[in-house]
Formats: sequence, C-alpha cells, structure tokens
Amino acid sequence: MFNKLKIMLILAAIVIVNPAAIFAQTGRTEAFFKIFASGNYHLKAKITGGDGAGDMESYVKDNMTATTITAQGQTTRMISRDNKMYMIMDAMKMIMVMPAANNSSTGVIDTDGMKLTSSGTAVFNGKSLPYEEYRDAEGNKAQYFLDGNNLAGIRDIEDGGATVDIIILVLDQNVPANVFTVPTTGYQVQEMPGF
Repeated sequence: MFNKLKIMLILAAIVIVNPAAIFAQTGRTEAFFKIFASGNYHLKAKITGGDGAGDMESYVKDNMTATTITAQGQTTRMISRDNKMYMIMDAMKMIMVMPAANNSSTGVIDTDGMKLTSSGTAVFNGKSLPYEEYRDAEGNKAQYFLDGNNLAGIRDIEDGGATVDIIILVLDQNVPANVFTVPTTGYQVQEMPGF
C-alpha cells in the first residue's frame, strides 16, 4: 500500500505542487494558459513516466483545488481549501489532513518566469505533433504539444532527462461546486504535520 501511496503522491506533486515547471503562458498555447490563469478550470489527463502511470482529474475554482488520482488500481482524492490539504482515501474510509503547500492552496497555476525557448516536432502519445518548449530561471523545461487547435499534452523534462507526459483528455471550465466537499461522517481523520 505504501508504494501505491508514494506513486500517487509523486503524481500529485508533479501536477499540483510544482505547476510552475509544467505550465507557461506565451506562444501558440496562450489561449490555453488564459484558462489556467482564470483560476476556474477542469483538467482530465493521463500521466505516464517518472515513477509510474495514472489517471488524473483536477478542478480549480475560487482558490480551491480538487484532484482525483488513480494509479495501480488505487484512487485517492485530494482537496485543497481553507489552507488545508485533505487526502481522501474512500476505499479505506480515511482522510489525512495537512497544511496546504502555497501554490496548491491557491488553486492558481503560477506561470511567471517561463520563457519560450524553442519549437519543433516530436512523437507524443503515439502521434508526431508540433510543440513549444519553455524554460524558467531554474532550468525547468517543458514541451507543450498541439494537435490542431487543441492542447494535446505536456512533456515535463526533469533533470537527467527523465520525462513525464501529461496527456490532456479534457480541458474546460465546467467546475461543479460539490467536487470541493470533504466528507464529514464515516471517515477516520488523521492530522499530519505536512505534505
């Protein structure tokens, strides 16, 4: 169970805790980043690479984030609101509560400092697609793949050349309010010192 939890935490960290390394705001992808900058969006994706693979669905609205990650047959929901992160494991009827990381608690993806450095074509999700590559001052690098007028996905290139692909299935602004609801009965609650 702890290996599954570790993989899910790594996937969550890639997408939620370190978004500056994943998203940028200029170039042909600018329209998509306006959605992210709005602080109101729904993103559904498949994630491959790094230490595993999984499915992810995130909702962001009013400085709240709700993300569901499924990896190795286990599903975990994470809700960030009111300066707290709630990790909800429905199958085990358990909620771990911890202080929210700064950028996951706001629900706003920080795109400051990312600069367009190159473009090209590469294979992404089995298709040869054009991409734009961005870097920040720390050297974080990401490629944004376009399939026609759609953002097909993002390839996060880590130090040492390891890659994580985020294959975008849905990107819209349909965010129902109930996705940010934390269960109040029938769950064991455990307070944790940090994420």
